[in-house]
Amino acid sequence: MIDLHTHVLPGLDDGSPDLESSLAICRAAAADGITDMVATPHYRNGVGVRDTAVIPAAAAALREAIAAAGIPLTLHHAVEMPLLEDYLDLYRGGAWLAYDAARRYVLLECPPFPANGALILSRAVDALARSGATAVLAHPERLPFLDRLDDVLRLRDQGALLQVTAGALESHSSSGHRAREWLSRGLVACVATDTHGVDRRPPLLSPARAFLASRYGPRLAEALTETNPRKILAGESVG
Repeated sequence: MIDLHTHVLPGLDDGSPDLESSLAICRAAAADGITDMVATPHYRNGVGVRDTAVIPAAAAALREAIAAAGIPLTLHHAVEMPLLEDYLDLYRGGAWLAYDAARRYVLLECPPFPANGALILSRAVDALARSGATAVLAHPERLPFLDRLDDVLRLRDQGALLQVTAGALESHSSSGHRAREWLSRGLVACVATDTHGVDRRPPLLSPARAFLASRYGPRLAEALTETNPRKILAGESVG
């Protein structure tokens, strides 16, 4: 399995505070069957990095520590970008680190805007698409303004990919209801942990994969936890 959304780099944001914690996350992920993990630290927002140039070096250092510890896990890196006023400049200038070498897929975090949030997000998705980027929406199930199915369908038609948090799938919260509604309609592209630690959104995908397989079928479970994430990392089209 491939986890596209983690806060595993030590000391960069509100995720792992130190190397020991990062390695604990990696061990837990590998034991769960995760073969590839993408470090996606927050940018700005009061808890993230101020300069994304620090991310590759931090990822390289953790990669070396993972190898030295004998953990069978491949680490990639990108950044979780909030919807800032200068988001297009950040993408065009290269500061928005993408999932793939061609910079086709970027991870976008949208705050819970007021009632017009769906329109604001739609305009951002469209602007990114016109610049050559596909927005992978981080935990969209947490956004109350996406309760209207038509708004979600519009985002899908614009090319956005919905990345749902693994822990939300069986939740009885409004986030869980949104996630399951979108799953039942085939609107979810991938599932990720958004792990911040072994105890805070733990780095586990196997429970989510088992839930998906039992409720929606093994083919979808494989697509959301392995096939589609692999395509995103390779910059390939996600069907």
